[in-house]
Amino acid sequence: MPTSDTQVTASTNPLEPGSLSSTERCQSTANCRSPLTGEEWANMKKPKILLVGAGIGGLILGNLLQKSNIPFLIFERARQVKPLDSTMSMGSNLASLFSQIDILDEFKEIGKHMNRKQVFDENLKPIYGMTFTEREKVSGNKEYIVSRPDLYDLLLRQIPKEKINMNQKVLSILQNDLGVMIRCHDGSTHHGDIFVGADGAYSAVRRQLYKDLKDKKKLLKSDKVPLSFSCVCLADQTEVLDPEEFPDLNLPES
Repeated sequence: MPTSDTQVTASTNPLEPGSLSSTERCQSTANCRSPLTGEEWANMKKPKILLVGAGIGGLILGNLLQKSNIPFLIFERARQVKPLDSTMSMGSNLASLFSQIDILDEFKEIGKHMNRKQVFDENLKPIYGMTFTEREKVSGNKEYIVSRPDLYDLLLRQIPKEKINMNQKVLSILQNDLGVMIRCHDGSTHHGDIFVGADGAYSAVRRQLYKDLKDKKKLLKSDKVPLSFSCVCLADQTEVLDPEEFPDLNLPES
């Protein structure tokens, strides 16, 4: 799932002279093969993924690669990742993803079912609210709210420790048709087939890739515009509230 933080390098062999195009080949059902069998997938040579960033996004991708038996390494510049002590609202559409990486049951244990959300001002006057009942009916799964550190720890536990390299700042990226090579601050180099940057909105990886594209005069005009952010979001958790002082806490959905 490439995003704006994702750079993928891959080489594709051109069609042999005189051969049919992919469209022409697929016009004949005899030439259109079925999806790979489990045995074919197991025997196929897998690309090696170099992934920069051990945040929640990077760990989710790492979990998917681990379950798919695709070789990968994660590089994180920090000595230890300390997720913000806040909560996250997780949509029902994520249930299928968590099921694929076999953490859905554990996720439900650390999360709390949430079928509505209300936003209040500083005086606890309601601003707006929304319910998720219809969305849950459509998806067949529930909405949850979960502690960000708990979710991070759950994702981290699924990945073998030897595949996560902490205190590894990536200084340079070299890529061509043969693959990709990264060089870290300690002088070590690592080679792979696909490179993924998952190091946040203000990605150092993206800045370097943009610089390379700019030097080659291949950077799109729209990508030269600075990243803008037009609001400030404050998130925190309250102390335990007294139901007598806040009667809404006695509602069945609370």
